[in-house]
Amino acid sequence: MAEQNKGLRLFNTLTGRLESFTPLDANGERVNMYVCGPTVYDDAHLGHARCYITWDVLFRFLQFSGYKVRYVRNVTDVDDKILNRAKERGELPAELAERNYQSFTEDMAALNVLPPTEEPRATRYIRHMLSGIEVLIAKGAAYITPDGSAYFRVAAKADYGKLKYATQNVEVLKRHLDDLKAGARVEVDEGKESPLDFALWKAVPLSDLNGWESPWPAKGDSKGWGRPGWHMECSAMNHALFGEQIDIHAGGADLIFPHHENEIAQSEAWTGKQPFSKFWLHNGFVNVSGEKMSKSLGNFSTIKKLLTRYDANTIRYFLLTNHYRMPVDFNEEALQAAENWTKRIYRLVKGVLGALKIRQADLIASVAPNARQLEGQEDPAGVFGLFQEAMLDDLNTPRALGVLNAALGNLQLSFNECPDAVETRAHFKAVATIMTQLGFDLAVLFDSSASSVPAEDVRAMYRQITEKNPEQEPGVLLEELVALRKQAKASKDWPQADAIRKHFTDIGLQILDNKDGTTTVEKDGLEIVRV
Repeated sequence: MAEQNKGLRLFNTLTGRLESFTPLDANGERVNMYVCGPTVYDDAHLGHARCYITWDVLFRFLQFSGYKVRYVRNVTDVDDKILNRAKERGELPAELAERNYQSFTEDMAALNVLPPTEEPRATRYIRHMLSGIEVLIAKGAAYITPDGSAYFRVAAKADYGKLKYATQNVEVLKRHLDDLKAGARVEVDEGKESPLDFALWKAVPLSDLNGWESPWPAKGDSKGWGRPGWHMECSAMNHALFGEQIDIHAGGADLIFPHHENEIAQSEAWTGKQPFSKFWLHNGFVNVSGEKMSKSLGNFSTIKKLLTRYDANTIRYFLLTNHYRMPVDFNEEALQAAENWTKRIYRLVKGVLGALKIRQADLIASVAPNARQLEGQEDPAGVFGLFQEAMLDDLNTPRALGVLNAALGNLQLSFNECPDAVETRAHFKAVATIMTQLGFDLAVLFDSSASSVPAEDVRAMYRQITEKNPEQEPGVLLEELVALRKQAKASKDWPQADAIRKHFTDIGLQILDNKDGTTTVEKDGLEIVRV
């Protein structure tokens, strides 16, 4: 691994501080990384976009830094949410889960999120879960209730709570857990020893078609029958694929407690090895227009809905301007600013591609795949070094974007002075390399295939927007639609505003809200209307 890439520091939730990252691998080359994947009962939402773009950037940067990364992201395809949703819709749970999994995969591809190395499904690891539970029972860390359910005995793990409270001081943890126990709501299971004990296996009636056989029958039953506890799914898949320990376990901050806490407890009790994961990383919460994302508030938006209004590069830029550990607020103004940035970059890049006579495929092929490849390349104004410094500092993407924007400014200057100069080419490669590591879609952003369309030809297309007064000047129709959209936004009629925006995007037009309060409509960077 290149010497300059050994300084990666990450904030470890387990210890509550920044720590130098070194993998468990004796040669320091291989990294095992696990990210909690989706429970596929519905369409993916904004929280999924924030989470998986964040860890996509980490995955890319670790590879860029010279590590061989095995990235596992699971799929929870058995869960009460899936069963309840399937019942509501009158379909088989497996069919619902498969459809939503395919939808999730499409959303991730649309956001330019790289696929993980492996994507295990919970239902394929039931046997491994049962084996792990039997080990925990034998060690006294778990017990069976009369109905055939299995629970983890929290009292058997003296350091339970160490992730939530970022301490391994047993006395401090005991005080915290006493408070937790006092405020806990006891689940309806008379066989539980403590309200803090959590389910490893949940017994269901033999008549339930959505169950698996277990070694623990309820009294009077011929065999055990049930479903796995959510926490146990991740521990079993980790154990089956990675073994006893991993380097990085990541997910949203909402998973810290109880999900990740319980994973740690049962995994370490199972194997006897600590730590289960050397680093625990968590991305911040998502708000929508200043309020916590919530279905009850009516602001629960899907990735598909977001992508009808903004492209993937816009969404990635917006998210990466926020440090991954901080909360992020999805709002119209911030997303519009990100969209304006994307359009400006598109125009610059398109011009440079044409001047340098570089094909899209050749440009993508020239991007440095890892830091070692940079050693033989020019480093305009030290941008590679500055970019790496930012990313090595706990994935500081806001600072990394600052480096990218400075590189874009230098590219613009050199392009203005001499479009086909060697300096322009060097700046361009630097920009392309950095953008690749941050996951921007070069195939879209650096697309040189679209030619400029003469204004009179573009204006002739606008009659497709509406059938109202077909003989009217198209530009006037656009102005009317823009004015209607402004009215809809002012009254917070977002469905109407979205519908109008979609009219534009359906025929390849961009609608941009400017800081001075005006709105422009463009085609391939050509301004047609300003209102």
